[in-house]
Amino acid sequence: MAEFTDKTDHANKTAEHPMCRHLTILACWLLTTLLFLSAGCAYIAPETSDENLVPVNTIGILPAQTASLPPSETETDSLEVLETGLEVINGLLADYFTDDHRVGFISQSELEGLATTETGNHLFLARAAGQQFNYDAVMITSVKRYQEREGSEYVVITPASVSFSFMLLAVESGRIIWSSDFDQTQKPLFENILRTRSTGSGFRWLTAAELASAGLTKKLDSCPYLKRD
Repeated sequence: MAEFTDKTDHANKTAEHPMCRHLTILACWLLTTLLFLSAGCAYIAPETSDENLVPVNTIGILPAQTASLPPSETETDSLEVLETGLEVINGLLADYFTDDHRVGFISQSELEGLATTETGNHLFLARAAGQQFNYDAVMITSVKRYQEREGSEYVVITPASVSFSFMLLAVESGRIIWSSDFDQTQKPLFENILRTRSTGSGFRWLTAAELASAGLTKKLDSCPYLKRD
């Protein structure tokens, strides 16, 4: 028993030594720091940085095209309405990119004049146009639906409804480096569309052009390749 007591007292005295206390605190601090760092590294989600973006200095904008339609939606009146939508969206694109010197527009006649056998392949034509006119990337706009409002600003029978998509094609690689879809039918109190600068304050029923303008601006503003200095 005496021997056990002596060893215990020695251990207690050793533990109370100032140097031992400092080493113990340091070891605990190092262990806690390592656990914190390892846990932190495990939960940090990767983010897309500017260094990960493909270098794009010039962008060619193709004329908006109609998307492929199911057979039930190919009536003449539907196609005529879509043609109206194409004109509106092409005008909105021209307004959006006003004074943006990185951007150029490729006309329909220039697109049709390309020497290629892949006339039905939008991606192939887009890349060929980019190569022909020396763009780093080409934007493709497809319009699926363009339904005008029936009624007035405050009373409607049928609200405006618009659906279109964007794809940005890198000419060198032929890859899609950004894409976005807009598909909306206006509803009462549709706040994420109505509170934009294009609609003003208060609720009212938008025209298809106003709905398209709000959606186009929102989507293009989110494109990392279109950020302006």
